[in-house]
Amino acid sequence: MASKHRYRAALLILFIAALILIFASPFFGGCNRPLPKENGTGVNSPQPAAGDNPASKTLAENDERPLLPGVVFVSIGNNPSARPQSGLSGAAIVYEAPAEGGITRLLAGFTRKTDKIGPVRSARKCLVQIAVGYDTPFAHCGGSEDSFQIIRREKTKSMDEIYSAGECFWRTEDREAPDNLYTSTDKLIEGAERRGFAISGLPPSPKGEFSGKPAVVIEYNFSRSERYPNVVRYVFQGSRYERSINGDPHKDDQGNVISPANLVFMEVKTTYPKGKAVEIDMDVTGRGRALFFSRGLVAEGTWEKPALKEPIRFFAGEKQVPFAEGMVWVHLVPDLSQVKVSAQNQTGQSTGTK
Repeated sequence: MASKHRYRAALLILFIAALILIFASPFFGGCNRPLPKENGTGVNSPQPAAGDNPASKTLAENDERPLLPGVVFVSIGNNPSARPQSGLSGAAIVYEAPAEGGITRLLAGFTRKTDKIGPVRSARKCLVQIAVGYDTPFAHCGGSEDSFQIIRREKTKSMDEIYSAGECFWRTEDREAPDNLYTSTDKLIEGAERRGFAISGLPPSPKGEFSGKPAVVIEYNFSRSERYPNVVRYVFQGSRYERSINGDPHKDDQGNVISPANLVFMEVKTTYPKGKAVEIDMDVTGRGRALFFSRGLVAEGTWEKPALKEPIRFFAGEKQVPFAEGMVWVHLVPDLSQVKVSAQNQTGQSTGTK
């Protein structure tokens, strides 16, 4: 009789352990997230561009992917172990913001079908502020506490792998967590429809002439540490800006060099709170200075986001900036004076047309 009781007790222990593993598995390989306390720019789609350097072809050059009903945003890691990313070359717009330790986090907006996007990482306050302004679904894996405060308070179209939309994501075995979480536009669109989330489009891009001074090479160091630089560099080639990080070409997992057609550097009010998990606090509401790069030229202007639920818009004078067809890559920086601009490339040649 005693042995039978011991046998039943062992089976009960095994059953409880299995339940713990099943319900805890989504939390393994965490995404820098706290436990929530409650439940809770106009850009054209990428189009072919003439005159590009064949060596720097990106997905946008010959894009025949079906258009989505609007735009969906995804928070993507940009730490070294997150690269090369998937799907990034096919984004319509990308916002890049400094995170902890000198690394950056990306918020990429997709307007065309993309089968693999990631690695998906946690949300940050400034990126949530941006996504909410477009009033469209945005995907992430957890987030900072201040980002969750916005998500809960504003009842946003958040699609969180941990707490609300786990079926829209998957993990791969070729990388270690947390850099192995992915999604797709199909999964996000289906998940948004199940939740009754309407999908909004990007604001239309104004047409017109882009005027400015020649600007061929652009550099910016996101890191405040000399020991761990994070220098982003662009060289204008043909009609696009070839991107590199610390001297290495920034490529996606298909070997495509990430080469936006337009660049924006927007100066954002930044504080560095002490004693918080997130070392940088950026507030992307209001108005600030900006630099715009397109067609090999640079122009000065401003960015404006009057309210949380309004998108960021970019102005040169009183008119919105007429960006070239293709990807817009927007950098959030604390100090615009740290952006280095050269009118000549390494060969001494100048380029740029109005």
